[in-house]
Amino acid sequence: MSDGDTLVPALARLVLRLPAAPDRSDALSELIHTATDVLPVSGAAVTLLEDDRYEVAGAVPEELAEVEVVQQVAARGPLVDALRGGEPVAVTDARRCGDRWPEYSSAAAHYGVPAVAAMPLRLGEARLGVLSLYAAAPHDWTPQDLSLGALLAGLTAGHLLTADRLRRQQRLTDQLQHALSARILVEQAKGVIAGARHIAPEAAYELIRAHARRNRVRVHEVARAIVELGLRL
Repeated sequence: MSDGDTLVPALARLVLRLPAAPDRSDALSELIHTATDVLPVSGAAVTLLEDDRYEVAGAVPEELAEVEVVQQVAARGPLVDALRGGEPVAVTDARRCGDRWPEYSSAAAHYGVPAVAAMPLRLGEARLGVLSLYAAAPHDWTPQDLSLGALLAGLTAGHLLTADRLRRQQRLTDQLQHALSARILVEQAKGVIAGARHIAPEAAYELIRAHARRNRVRVHEVARAIVELGLRL
């Protein structure tokens, strides 16, 4: 495990950089590089659960993605167990797991990463994926290793959930703004047609709607043509 001289600055850097990451891939890259800096590992990978499907979102070195994919395809392995159970799964030596996880054991041997600690990315009941910490030699994972891995995973899970919530809120705001703009445009168009034809606004709206139906376009598109292009009905 990293000493305090390395650990504290690395964690501080992660905490500061996560909110500033422009997108999810950058945030996960920060997580992976921090993990390899502060833990006795040779690499790390992140697999996310997207609509009940696994997605390898990042791996350093890149070939570790293959170890992740093997487990996903086989639907078994430390990664799968950690995600399903919501608890860390530590493997000291993959060569001893051939009976339980033959596909993972073979892939781990092939890529030279016999030890792994699979840390769930979760916050409360939300399970987002797994941070897999790989070692290039058999390794007895200490409670400190696992606690630090869980801390990194928890920080990142919190960031991912917050970022997702903000994206949803922004999407809703954009939708509401679009609906409001369209409504204002329709009201303006009703006023234009009502004034030109000397009819009530409700009657003007019926003309606009009928024109939209005949031409298979949206009402607000007809309204825009009336207000901005001078269309008259």
